[in-house]
Amino acid sequence: MKTEFLLVGQGLCGTWLSYFLEQEQREFLVLDPGNLPNASKQAGGLINPVTGRRLVTTWLIDELMPFAKQQYGQLEQLLISRSTKPDDNLFEERSIIQFFSHPDTRSVFEKRALERSDYLQLPTEELLETKAFDHLHGYGIIQKSYQVRPDLLLTAYKEHLSRSGRLLEKKFEYDRLVPLPGGGRYDDISFDYLIFCDGTGTHGNPLFNHLPVAPVKGEALIVRAPDLPASYVFKGPLTLIPLGNSGYWWVGSSYEWDFSDPYPSTNFRSATEQTLKQWLQLPFTVTDHWAAIRPGSKERRPFVGILEQYPPIGLLGGMGTKGCSLAPYFARQLVQHLLRQAPLNPEANLRRFERN
Repeated sequence: MKTEFLLVGQGLCGTWLSYFLEQEQREFLVLDPGNLPNASKQAGGLINPVTGRRLVTTWLIDELMPFAKQQYGQLEQLLISRSTKPDDNLFEERSIIQFFSHPDTRSVFEKRALERSDYLQLPTEELLETKAFDHLHGYGIIQKSYQVRPDLLLTAYKEHLSRSGRLLEKKFEYDRLVPLPGGGRYDDISFDYLIFCDGTGTHGNPLFNHLPVAPVKGEALIVRAPDLPASYVFKGPLTLIPLGNSGYWWVGSSYEWDFSDPYPSTNFRSATEQTLKQWLQLPFTVTDHWAAIRPGSKERRPFVGILEQYPPIGLLGGMGTKGCSLAPYFARQLVQHLLRQAPLNPEANLRRFERN
């Protein structure tokens, strides 16, 4: 079997790289076991233009936001046109209600709203949804945010790949890889390029052991709160993201650099439930508890590009908590780089870590 591109992993990075290769009408196959934990599927899927207590705009956000809106919209239309329309949207604009924990946080928001009124706004009247929360110091609104449903999107795209015969459901084994001049071979598959998009798999990949990979554990609860309208994302001591109009909400998340195992912890569940009881003034029921390891980078920048010592082999990963916004942007950039020698962003280019 011969293909131009062999991709390892069908998370957000693998999905978007597949999509842009398909748009270019290139030959590719995706290798994914389909039965391993996937942080992408368990992510909240929020694209937030600001970050941190100082509400600074996130890296490249003015480029990422319009690009994400356009590309997710086009991918959603592709998936809808080739399958049954899902009950919930795969992608939609959804403003964030940012509650203030202290008068100082309100002051910061007011100042930043003057500087970035395109993203930050103070309410002119009380929103009915906010009455469901304890919000002694008020709230602001973060506009032009987007919610992705990674679980629905990845499942729909997997079906799309399967129908076209481009998905091989098996685990990648490094000892079966044979790099060759101008390409390589894996089992009975000959390829021109091999691109790893397998998330935390980068951490154990001997080809990339020179990279500052930093796996990060995250946990979230799934709760049912049927009386809470699914109009906004709510952000305070926790983040609540609606899962469609079903009455279910994603609640989280933790961010642990040091962890002993990848499993849900009783400490996270009890602390999160207690905080939610104090903040949310409506009844809720915990229905699930998720944990996953995110593919992060110590410098919080992605890994994008081709290895200098093995030119047919590349990587698209290290997206961390920003995968929903970064993955489509850098997947397209990598495709343009491979097909047309377009430059990669130097802060993301894999070769900034080449061995001496």
